[in-house]
Amino acid sequence: MWHVLQVTTGKEQAVAEALAALPDFNIKACAPSENRLIRKGGGWETKLYTLFPGYVFAQLKYTAESYYAIKKLPGVLRFLGADGLHSDSLTYIEAEWLRALANEGEPLEPTKAALNADGEIILQGGILKSFTSRIIKLDKHSRKASVELSVCGEKKIITLSFVLEGEESEQ
Repeated sequence: MWHVLQVTTGKEQAVAEALAALPDFNIKACAPSENRLIRKGGGWETKLYTLFPGYVFAQLKYTAESYYAIKKLPGVLRFLGADGLHSDSLTYIEAEWLRALANEGEPLEPTKAALNADGEIILQGGILKSFTSRIIKLDKHSRKASVELSVCGEKKIITLSFVLEGEESEQ
């Protein structure tokens, strides 16, 4: 089952790597990230962003031994759960969303999009195409989409970027 760890912000990738390296527990860990488009100096550039700052997702068998081994790792604050001792796990759909966002450990690339004749954004491919029904806002100016997901039953809004057709050559 997938569990969520609260970690020191900025240490997500280091904690995910330390979790995967723990012997005897067969832990699969990830901190989903994206090469986000940022407007700078009149042009667009990409910068690596963590999609869930302060959180790492770990697929593991939750036992007392795994709990104490993980809690010893630098940067780990707590397991998400009602009391911080008993971990809540992701639902099936939350785990599927996570698998898509984790992108097999590689940062997501911006979704490709185009404008139709009415100036509406049409998603053509990429991660946002998989989350069409979860998009709550598309901002044409900043090239960002707000996507509402749940993590352990709690609503979270993440930001993903997109690139409009023809802009790829400007980066």
